[in-house]
Amino acid sequence: MKNIRLNRIILVLLLTALFPLSLEAKSAPRWPNLFDYVKENGGLSFEEEGINELDSAIFAMLSYISFEGTAAEGSSDGVSLRELSDRFFSSEFRYSMRNENWDIWQSCIRMLETAATYRRYAGIKVRGYVSLLDEAEPSQFSAVIFSLSPTLHFISFRGTDTTITGWRENFLMTCESQTSSQKLALDYLAAWASRLPGCIHTGGHSKGANLAIYAAAQAEPDVQKRIEGVWNFEGPGFSRNPGMLERIKAIDGKIRTYVPETSLVGVVMRSFDSYTAVKSDNYLFLQHDLFSWHVDGKRFESVEELSRTSRMFDSTMNETIANLSDAQFRILINVLFDSMEESGIHTVQDIGDNMGRFSTTLTKACVFSDKETRKTLLYVGKCLVKNFNNARKEEKNRS
Repeated sequence: MKNIRLNRIILVLLLTALFPLSLEAKSAPRWPNLFDYVKENGGLSFEEEGINELDSAIFAMLSYISFEGTAAEGSSDGVSLRELSDRFFSSEFRYSMRNENWDIWQSCIRMLETAATYRRYAGIKVRGYVSLLDEAEPSQFSAVIFSLSPTLHFISFRGTDTTITGWRENFLMTCESQTSSQKLALDYLAAWASRLPGCIHTGGHSKGANLAIYAAAQAEPDVQKRIEGVWNFEGPGFSRNPGMLERIKAIDGKIRTYVPETSLVGVVMRSFDSYTAVKSDNYLFLQHDLFSWHVDGKRFESVEELSRTSRMFDSTMNETIANLSDAQFRILINVLFDSMEESGIHTVQDIGDNMGRFSTTLTKACVFSDKETRKTLLYVGKCLVKNFNNARKEEKNRS
């Protein structure tokens, strides 16, 4: 009975940290955001005002939109953002988007419509769109290119969508030298770098940032020289991959990392001590949404340090993860996600309706699993409790 109760505690801790189950945006005064930046600076071309962190954030978020069946797909010469927007909003395809009931994806679609009406973005060529999903692997990968001029390009990698396959890969990538998506990202960068003249920026949001950093760090030296910026918008790091940390040194000066003040994703296995913490309208996991980040002119509005919640989460989760072997970490992730799939949970949206079934399935998996799995889960629970208490004491000493 004690182990069953501990397993349920682990379940609540993990799900609360990782998935935005029933959170609602808090009521607060409206602050300038990415849409305000576009409206105020949309009349400036990229020749007049170079690419900055806000433009890069916009390109990172636009990669969440499915451009399947458009002229932006595959190896075509591409299509202007304005024409792409016109085609997108005149078609019925947008109504079939898997993620349409998530506010973050609604904001991405709205950004496409808004940006396409302004001089700064209307003429951007969109090309190279690809989207792949392999549940057996598991692997979820998507990327698209925004050509700001014939010699300036932004390669944007999509973050995790709502599929459980994508979230499983998020965690497995931390204990593998190379995941399927990371290999696809590296191949994608290499293939398009050979076709695109001039300078390259790359980046993404969440897992997309991880893929961009991986691809840039593993790229050939001649490609790395052409990369001017690697934009990391709250992407998980590589702390369980020492070899990757060494490769990152070659591009370290080009990486710009941004996280919200209460970061829960960007601090997981973080690989960078240098970052900009950004003010957000939202709280907890909802701060992962870049459209909630405050804008101050042509930059994000920064804060001096991460919030107490973020620091405690950082310490608790990373200390726990550091104490697990790769084998133990895989056991934890596989038990969690296998239980989800067995409970009929295939997307994050399915969790709420299937929580009871999931809880029962996970408990059974923990109770009736083999000895090594039970031992690992019990160890994880003890580590979480111990490290949370230590983090709480550290925060108390700070005050």
